[in-house]
Amino acid sequence: MQDIIEAGSNHLSIAAPETQASVWAGLLRRGVGVFLTKAVSVRDFMTKVLGMDVQYAINSVPGLFLNNSPVDDWAAEIVGDGDAVGMSGTMPGLCGIALRRSSPIKAFRPDLLSKQERAHSGGVATLKMFNFVATDCFRPILGQGVVVRADALGDFLDDQDMRLDDCVCTWNGTPVSGAEIRRLLDRADGGVVLSVKVIET
Repeated sequence: MQDIIEAGSNHLSIAAPETQASVWAGLLRRGVGVFLTKAVSVRDFMTKVLGMDVQYAINSVPGLFLNNSPVDDWAAEIVGDGDAVGMSGTMPGLCGIALRRSSPIKAFRPDLLSKQERAHSGGVATLKMFNFVATDCFRPILGQGVVVRADALGDFLDDQDMRLDDCVCTWNGTPVSGAEIRRLLDRADGGVVLSVKVIET
């Protein structure tokens, strides 16, 4: 899911059964847009905007990227409108060690260091999460609302062969069936503000 640059005018809310929970984590692996009222540090993006526990962020998310470049100083690097943030758990091999935040062998990647020279503002930043980080964090992130392209969300549902018949759905505040959601997505243009909450039983 590429180039999420603005919020959509349509709002889709889904209350999904627990049996679908793990599938929704896959949406974060493809990428979602996260609202920013102002530009923030990577640290604040993780802990304040996404609501991630500080110790979890420090200990469980060593793979941290801003616009495809590894982040070492998460308090200094800034996330704003149009930026892309990637997060992952420990990656295997020497490459994974070199790309890790504050890696002892980060000298092996001098050409990959993030260089930010432009002004930053609030807006929408793209977030991608991988491996167990996506599984651990998708509930609060999707619950607070994200931006996705309507066609990309339709593709995701198709690829996962996901039926929404067991979900409680609203489109711009109006209750709709799962089948109707698919038709609405096909007709929608641009971004959709999506919130997904898992119904725990």
